[in-house]
Amino acid sequence: MLCFVLVMIGLSAIGFGQSPANLSPPVYEGKVKVIHRYVPMRDGVELAVRITRPDAEGKFPAIMEYNPYRRVKPPLPDYRDEYPPAVPYLAERGYVVVQYDVRGTGNSGGWSQDIYAAAERRDAYEMVEWIAVQPWCNGNVGMLGKSYSGVVQWQVAVQNPPHLKTIIVRSANDSVYTEWTYPGGVLRPYMFDSYSPHMTAFNFAPPDPEIAGVRWSEIWQSRLDNNRPWGIGYISHPTEGPYWQDRSLSADYSRVKCPVFVVVGWSDVYPTALLRAFDRLDVPFKKAMVGPWGHWYGEEKHAVPGPRVDTRPIYLKWFDYWLKGMDNGVLEEPPVTVFVRKYNPPASRMPLEEAGFWRAEAEWPIARATPTKLYFHGDGKLGREPSTESGEAADSYDYKPTVGVTSGMHWGGGILPWAMPVDQRPDEAYSLTYTTPRLEEDMEVSGAPRATLYVSSTAEVAYFRVKLMDVAPDGTSKLVRYGGLSGTHRNSHFEPEAMAPGEVYELGVDVKEMSYVFAAGHRIRVAIASADIQNAWPTAQAAVNTLHRSRRYPSHILLPVILEQRPKLPKPELVELPTADPKLLRKPLEYSITHDLVGNAVTVRLGRETKGVRGEGTERMVTRSRFTVSEGNPADAVLAATSDYVIKRPGSEVEVKANEVTSSDEAAFHHVVEVEVTVNGARHFQKSWSVTVPRKLN
Repeated sequence: MLCFVLVMIGLSAIGFGQSPANLSPPVYEGKVKVIHRYVPMRDGVELAVRITRPDAEGKFPAIMEYNPYRRVKPPLPDYRDEYPPAVPYLAERGYVVVQYDVRGTGNSGGWSQDIYAAAERRDAYEMVEWIAVQPWCNGNVGMLGKSYSGVVQWQVAVQNPPHLKTIIVRSANDSVYTEWTYPGGVLRPYMFDSYSPHMTAFNFAPPDPEIAGVRWSEIWQSRLDNNRPWGIGYISHPTEGPYWQDRSLSADYSRVKCPVFVVVGWSDVYPTALLRAFDRLDVPFKKAMVGPWGHWYGEEKHAVPGPRVDTRPIYLKWFDYWLKGMDNGVLEEPPVTVFVRKYNPPASRMPLEEAGFWRAEAEWPIARATPTKLYFHGDGKLGREPSTESGEAADSYDYKPTVGVTSGMHWGGGILPWAMPVDQRPDEAYSLTYTTPRLEEDMEVSGAPRATLYVSSTAEVAYFRVKLMDVAPDGTSKLVRYGGLSGTHRNSHFEPEAMAPGEVYELGVDVKEMSYVFAAGHRIRVAIASADIQNAWPTAQAAVNTLHRSRRYPSHILLPVILEQRPKLPKPELVELPTADPKLLRKPLEYSITHDLVGNAVTVRLGRETKGVRGEGTERMVTRSRFTVSEGNPADAVLAATSDYVIKRPGSEVEVKANEVTSSDEAAFHHVVEVEVTVNGARHFQKSWSVTVPRKLN
């Protein structure tokens, strides 16, 4: 069911930003020059483009980047401060960097009703080919970007535009369904506590008059008439069908033909996705780098945790080879650079520096890994020997839908730096835990752990969350990696199957890739529960879940244990940067988890603010959310979120409010969105949508 209500006032009375021209002249004249212009697509829609290029005659290779985050903006006073940091760096070194806004967003024309829509993907193919034939381009085009700008590189590369020669994919998923929206077949609250309302407010906001010029009102009107909140698509596709497959590399890795460089951080959400892509791609050459960072470029001043590394020279060397034909030895370097992590005490704030060291590898997965199984035994023991107990040996626990208060919030592409996992023992009280004796020597685990669980449930739908912990000598339990899977998705994310109550099923739960040293004197612990309130929407049915652990049902976790490298490869040569300034780290407006003892419910509250100055204007976005889960009735969950986006220009103010409520009961998910736009305090536009989607065994 989908319905909407529309109230709108004509644009003619606004008088917001009347610029005299559509095509801006060069802004900077120096080492580089920056130009804004519009580029028409096949259907006449014009995309807003920002070109940062050497201020010199000649033909240069080009780097393309695009996203819907309103980044084609009026310039900053110094082009070297523009984002991402590699843009001015590459332009100063002989590259033309072309950035543009997705159609229906930012300063581009057209409209958008879904993330990664087919029209958007086709635009990218056309833009590569448009760039290649410009008089300033030598015909060689590459791509660089992270997050959204990383995911879309796969979507362009699988189309194989003739002039796309290479891509550098930073912090991106390979499967939009399993690595972003529905990990393990379960909806991420993040999709609606942050991303959906934020993008709704963005996508119904006007373009910049300094960029759009006299067509400003026309572009905005088309957007107001036709755009649809992207969250409707997320909630309406709870299984991995064509909607998600069309947007994902994982549907067929063989489609990519160009050389690929993947870069990510362990504190990001996407190491598994990019290392899996690295392993499965069959391309002329591929390279991977995994640092300690979160969802940032290593050279950003607020990138944590360190050690910070300037990745721009690494990109430059890669592009110089593939786009300029320079014989610089990049193919002779070890293809994998990895930061091996060590123990840091858990804390709610991300550390400025991560303990560990850099190492080069010849491949990933690492060939010298020793697959090591640790089996679950009685009395909470975790050991290398299989169980000798009878087929009845098992441990049961009550499904508590609010487990996960210590997990941290795995927001967007990374863990929020002020919502990190803390000591796990409060959640372990409501989980099954299995722990090794103290290690006699260091044990490095590098690769993809996998838990094999033999489980049963009293319910038809049950979720199983696996956490891998490092237990320090003082008993502190640190979350190292995690993974989860709905029992109904045991065979397929396309067609979930109910669990027959009491029947034993084998689940293969992939734990996120890692490179970590468990120190001598520490212990390894595995915790199993059926909820992670901050990161997984609760399943609807109350349940008693059981882990079976016997000769017949040998539940275990497999760890890729790494032997010493012989011979040792040279240590990677990296440009290390100073530790991030803690004063630059963003802080939340609110982050709290409260337990209503009377109402028997737990609520997670989140508040975030971003603001900035561009030209004569200012922008401010405030997003707040409240996610409440009933302890007594796990089907009853409500997530209310609001994003308030205010754009101020001399003499005018536009405010876009996106109010969203996402809720569930035993039968369905419900999603309601309202957008209200005011101009100088007067209502200009209002529209609402409502959609109900049956629960498909989730």
